[in-house]
Amino acid sequence: MKIGILSEGKYGERVHKVIGKKFNCDFIKVKYSGEFDDIKIDKDILEKLEDYDLFITYTTNPDLTYELVRQIRKINKNAFVIVGAWKGGGFKKQLEGFGNVFCPNLMCEIDESVLKNYLDEFPQLNKFLRYFGRPKVKIILENNKIKDIEILREAPCGSTSETLKEFIGKEINEKTLKNIGLRVQHFCRASKIRLFVDNECKKIKAGEIIVQSVKEGLIKD
Repeated sequence: MKIGILSEGKYGERVHKVIGKKFNCDFIKVKYSGEFDDIKIDKDILEKLEDYDLFITYTTNPDLTYELVRQIRKINKNAFVIVGAWKGGGFKKQLEGFGNVFCPNLMCEIDESVLKNYLDEFPQLNKFLRYFGRPKVKIILENNKIKDIEILREAPCGSTSETLKEFIGKEINEKTLKNIGLRVQHFCRASKIRLFVDNECKKIKAGEIIVQSVKEGLIKD
């Protein structure tokens, strides 16, 4: 499976690095001209759109994002697009109206239940979710302390492994769980993408997601 990370250049490089450990993944800096309805995407970029099974967009210009999605649907109807940066329910509805697009509130929130309406038509999503999306972990405890951590499914930004590796040797209790939820916010990129208007709420949600994953993944000795 081939994945393309589409960006104006400011965001998406960390996701590219993380996903590239499991899949053939390219970081594509989108060149374009014009604005609003007159946006024109560079011809060389458009030709590349034929070659991918899955795209993740981190373009913060909404008009560019819309044009990218429109062109992908036109050029490569079998590809799926996850829009990593968007704002407003109306824009989300407009993008998802293409049929091969999903706009998650958080990248670490997507799983089989969230994408259930797309999995049959776009089987590449099953391959992606095998490794990335809502975190899944296996945590081995010894004397109620974290002995080892296995990442079964990583958040696309890499925050799951980056956060949890700091807690090896720590005792599992409410304080530790709270600290895990706070620490992941340091790695969460949602607050950096200024399209989001509820940045802090998204970071808090990312903390809640990883804490729940830890609770579900505990294996006591």
